[in-house]
Amino acid sequence: MNLITKNKIYHNDLQLATHKRLFSHLSGEHKSFYSGNGLDFREIREYTSSDDIRHINWKVTARSLTPCVNLFNEDKKLNVVLVYLMNGSIFFGSARSKKDAMTDILAHLSFAILSKKDRITTVFFSDIEEMFSPPTSNRSIQEKNIKTADESKPLGKSINFERLEQYLLEKIKTKSLIFFIGDFLEMPSFKFLAAKHELYCAIIRDKFEEDLNLLGDFTVLDTNSQKSENIFLEPSTIKKYNSLLKEHDKELISYLKKSKIRHEKIYTDDLIIPKLARLVRN
Repeated sequence: MNLITKNKIYHNDLQLATHKRLFSHLSGEHKSFYSGNGLDFREIREYTSSDDIRHINWKVTARSLTPCVNLFNEDKKLNVVLVYLMNGSIFFGSARSKKDAMTDILAHLSFAILSKKDRITTVFFSDIEEMFSPPTSNRSIQEKNIKTADESKPLGKSINFERLEQYLLEKIKTKSLIFFIGDFLEMPSFKFLAAKHELYCAIIRDKFEEDLNLLGDFTVLDTNSQKSENIFLEPSTIKKYNSLLKEHDKELISYLKKSKIRHEKIYTDDLIIPKLARLVRN
């Protein structure tokens, strides 16, 4: 089975998952039962006191001598927000950069949302708004998102999660599904967002950074501050680094679980679609 065939299958898996859970009966192409002015007729049933009298079917009522109403299916669009977290550390990667993996994830999620004709809002954020694209169901937004991600310059930037939460609370007024795409090397703060919206975190990592194994003299660039420094890496230093990152991730996952925020760790060499399918199924 070639790679193209595999990707087609995995894309179907993602769509099935989103159909069952993420893009459920509230989403654009999925019908919800509604006693109203929907365009898609469903059935006629006996009138109850909670029904709108404007929906009484008078012909059926006259024939049956019992008040009956028309019921319809109504299309409802889901609001989905994609948040691309721009900090310098996403520039890192061994096989490929975390930034490139994040761009792929952004593209796949955009496709899944737009294929169901739901509304997509896109935010690129560091410690300030880098780009905001308002709600739309226009497929051209996928191409715009990919272009913006490709051309983004994360070096020298860092994430301010408290400022991001306040920003999203002010920007996103309608209850939404919010996807955060980033490496989460800083601890998030989503207390108020999690109470109002449904949150998903795609945690993008490179396996090399989680199990660092280098010895000797190196010039190290801090991708957030863009400052470089000559350092000597010895076993104790590497051991301490790996230990600190594990502790950070333990705290991160504990926070996400406690806050009931769905999350999935996705590595730069992973196949994206099955991991996203797990994220929306979790």
